[in-house]
Amino acid sequence: MKNKITLLLFIITLNVASAQYVAFFKFNTKQPAAIVSTMSDMMETDWGKNLPAKVNLFGLYFGGTDKASHAVTFDFMNENDLQKFMSSWASSKIAQMYSEKFDNISEPISQYIATPVTYDGDWTPDRVFMMWNMDVSNPAAYAKAFSAFSKKIKKKYSEVGSNGIGQPIVGQTDEYSHFVWAGFPDIATALGTTKKMYSDPMFAEYAQKVAGIRKLKGTYLMARLATFN
Repeated sequence: MKNKITLLLFIITLNVASAQYVAFFKFNTKQPAAIVSTMSDMMETDWGKNLPAKVNLFGLYFGGTDKASHAVTFDFMNENDLQKFMSSWASSKIAQMYSEKFDNISEPISQYIATPVTYDGDWTPDRVFMMWNMDVSNPAAYAKAFSAFSKKIKKKYSEVGSNGIGQPIVGQTDEYSHFVWAGFPDIATALGTTKKMYSDPMFAEYAQKVAGIRKLKGTYLMARLATFN
């Protein structure tokens, strides 16, 4: 019986466990191939192999006035892992060398640490994300409304992967207070499903319910180009 309970808890963890802190480094580059090569080389070093994080390279598309073309994210399961990363980044000669290489082939746009306010599913298998930046005046009420809407959407649209609300907690910006994401297996599915959801009466009902507590600030598409660790 004990083994069955342990197995059940393990399965539940696999279904819902995702990083509790994500460090976003957004940048613009005209040398995407050099970025991929530099990232690959960095992650093959002893420093890269021992990072307590899952590292991802994303392409950012159709971001409106946002100048970022790419983003690197570091996914951490807890505060201690994030602290280890920050300490090793500052003290490692290898990390500083690659930081200098990145500076030569890219222009930094923004950096922040975000944490999920509410989420459903593990986002590591998702390849493409629809992202919505927004200002939220009542986070608790918005999280409650979004969670109820999310359950209905995922039941009707099985192609939706992970989804949730994220909040920048370090490196906040005046442009938005929260972001919402929805994960998909590919770009075509992301666009097609989003189009269907926008015309769904459930979405209209949800949008009306939260109209007074959130203001949409921007949207963009984020595609996973590579994952390390």
